[in-house]
Amino acid sequence: METRDEIKENLLKRALLHVPFDGWSKNVLELAAVEAGVDASYSWRLFPHGPIDAIAYWSQQLDQDMLTALPSPEGLKVREKIALATKTRITLLIPYRETANKTARYLALPQHVTQATRMLYKTVNEIWYYAGDTSTDYNFYTKRGLLALVYSTTFLYWLKDDSEDFEKTWDFLDRRIEEVLKLPQKIKSKLFFWRKHG
Repeated sequence: METRDEIKENLLKRALLHVPFDGWSKNVLELAAVEAGVDASYSWRLFPHGPIDAIAYWSQQLDQDMLTALPSPEGLKVREKIALATKTRITLLIPYRETANKTARYLALPQHVTQATRMLYKTVNEIWYYAGDTSTDYNFYTKRGLLALVYSTTFLYWLKDDSEDFEKTWDFLDRRIEEVLKLPQKIKSKLFFWRKHG
């Protein structure tokens, strides 16, 4: 007999097959439950808030898959770790490109912005921890805010990229990361300028 987690994962996999055609909806989750061999009620029992819960669960899985796929960070520069982790996270979405597109549109709805922000924060937080960031001051939030911008813009660029092996996307990513690594010090000098004399 399948465990609750196994049913949840199977239900999500079934739903991801329908999203490219039908988008995210409670009906899609109910259909996925039936196809997974359980009662349709499992759709709301496992995902009480509907599609947004399913998307959050998928995002969490992708974050874990990213960490599993990444090599040891030892010997890599911070810039290389950030680029590799971001590229890996987006690469995991390649088989689900249209699903990712529909998901982005769903999360862009005003009522989902808060949840979408939480998911993005968790992803960039995992990336920075992989990169070895141990900051606890304002840099902690600055770095994550900037990487969130880099990740989201790179993701949106990737959705429309038709270059071979998404080379244009990775070039775009490299340029954005270069900016991220330079900005914190500039921001610090402007926000805490008085410390130069203290």
